[in-house]
Parts: sequence; structure tokens; C-alpha cells
Amino acid sequence: MIRPVVLAPVPCVHLESANSVPGLSASVFFGSSHEADPPLPIGVPVFIYASIPPHALFKPGQFSWTGTLASVVRAVASGPRSGKHPDPARRPPTAEAKDGPFLYFWEVQNLEQLATPRRLGDFKSKTSINEVPRWPVVAEADF
Repeated sequence: MIRPVVLAPVPCVHLESANSVPGLSASVFFGSSHEADPPLPIGVPVFIYASIPPHALFKPGQFSWTGTLASVVRAVASGPRSGKHPDPARRPPTAEAKDGPFLYFWEVQNLEQLATPRRLGDFKSKTSINEVPRWPVVAEADF
């Protein structure tokens, strides 16, 4: 059955950081500065490409993490947290310390590493996916 999904890159260090904080993998936010077009569909599976090698989690051309897209929130608009998530406790510690500023944050619930990664060729979109996306994009996958 063909279903919509979101494909997104996340630096390996942020996945590792999120996974190291008890309970954070249940609901964690990652940032983006590229407006999604179309908007990201809430409630669909998200497949994450662990990016920025060298790192033990890096698997070239493979989406090795998954979860469910739960929400999208705008970054703080002004003040000392401008471009940051409103709640720093909902971000991986490495991301909160070194990332940003961003336009919005996308929430992944039940973040987990896949036992068997999925290849880029497993996904389709209205525009051809020839390379790993640089920001969250809507695609389709056969489940």
C-alpha cells in the first residue's frame, strides 16, 4: 500500500544526543530553515537520514531512523531565543547548544533506529528523488 511519508536529514550527532537522554526519543524536535512545500503532513511516518559523516551512525544513501511526525512549530520570533525552539528540553542537547537559528521545528515521536535501513530508491515523490534531501520533504513509500 502506497502511503505518504516525510524524508529528512538529521546530523548523526543530534540523533545520538537525542537517544542518550532518557525519554527524549519519545518526543523530540529537529529544526529546519526551509519552508516545506507542500506543508508537512502530521501523523505520517518520518524516515531520517543520519547525515554529516564521519560518524558510526552514518549509512550513505540509507534512511536508518524512523518515527511519526507529530507536529510542526515555529521558532521563537524575537528575543534571546530567536530562531530557537520554545522549549530547550525538547531538543537534543547537541542541537540546542550548536544549532540554529531555524524557521520551524518538526516533532518526531517514538524516534528509533531501524533494524534494516531503507534505501533512497524505496521512496517516490512528485519530483524525482535523486539524492538525499537537505530538508524535510513529502514523499511516498510502499508498506
